[in-house]
Amino acid sequence: MSATDLPKKLDALLGSGMTYKAIAERAKCDISTVFRIRNGQISNPSYLAGTAIDQMHTELTESGKHSPKKSVA
Repeated sequence: MSATDLPKKLDALLGSGMTYKAIAERAKCDISTVFRIRNGQISNPSYLAGTAIDQMHTELTESGKHSPKKSVA
């Protein structure tokens, strides 16, 4: 896990329909912490939060739910 990947992973999780609250509960941190990680204000989050986000992203990609949204022309 790279801390620089976490904002992108959070974007994918949020894009899949997860909420800040759901992510924060699984990561055992405040919603504001998740928000600040996503915005790059926290570049070195706690190990627990970082690994939880990483695990959620792995579950998302393995389930096949994460796919780029297609634009309708």
